[in-house]
Amino acid sequence: MPARSLASFLRPVATALSLSLLVGPTLATGQAPDAIHREIQETYGFSPHQLSAAQIEEKSRLLDRFWNKAQAQREVYLPALRAELIAFATPGFFLYDGSSLLLKMSDEASDRRIALAAIARCDLRDVHSEDYFHRVHGLAVSGEDTSDAGLHILEDPEFRVVVPQHALTLGQNYSLVYMLLPVDPQRWLGKVIGRLAGGGDVTAQKSLLLMLWYAQSKESDDAIAAVAKDGGRPDAVRGYARELLAAEGNVSGVLKALSLLHSEEGLRADQKKLMSRVSDEALIELDHQTLLLVAKRH
Repeated sequence: MPARSLASFLRPVATALSLSLLVGPTLATGQAPDAIHREIQETYGFSPHQLSAAQIEEKSRLLDRFWNKAQAQREVYLPALRAELIAFATPGFFLYDGSSLLLKMSDEASDRRIALAAIARCDLRDVHSEDYFHRVHGLAVSGEDTSDAGLHILEDPEFRVVVPQHALTLGQNYSLVYMLLPVDPQRWLGKVIGRLAGGGDVTAQKSLLLMLWYAQSKESDDAIAAVAKDGGRPDAVRGYARELLAAEGNVSGVLKALSLLHSEEGLRADQKKLMSRVSDEALIELDHQTLLLVAKRH
């Protein structure tokens, strides 16, 4: 995965500038917070999706300089980055690109959480979907709570992730599954149910229903059943809820017999483990394990 979001959203730019030119003058520690705040405001005062190709190239060089300067003066920039990302009072693209820089400069758990909170508020139009997906999915696999960052993609019905090595394209639905299922369901189940209760466009509601199907709990079953009976929902949403419920009712006798060889805890652990692999084979195995879980529960 590229270290910088702009390197995948924008065309990577190789510069011939020396390190001394990239770093620039050293900041006095007492002046650093205000100076870096102004620098961030000036550096990130743009939205990539609104730029021309020429402007993208220019801004890419500017961000290269900022990243090199920050990494060269880590002791000054690292606390400033944390403060700026926590405040949210920064340009929208900085919330993502600054988070990527923070994660490159630090692997502390507290910094991963700061980055995730900021990422969940970024403008998705300014971020390449593949980079966003791999960034959040990697944090999910590492055990971080990615629920808000994962649910953020529901704002984009066209969210897509292409995995060329597996000839696989993930839509919003399975992108969400990959970003949430590796995480303890206590962190995301209530949020998913609450989000579904609030409605939303058809694509988002169907993504949430699929997420609940993989959750396989009494709460998720009840939420899906409620949507299936909700006359105020779009037909496509109610129909999809009924399809998911039917899948639970049509588990074969073979799967029921096989489920006896597994514990419920083991099957849930297998689900999470499978979600560390982004491939069509992993998704096929995930469905198999989930159906075994269905058989085990019922």
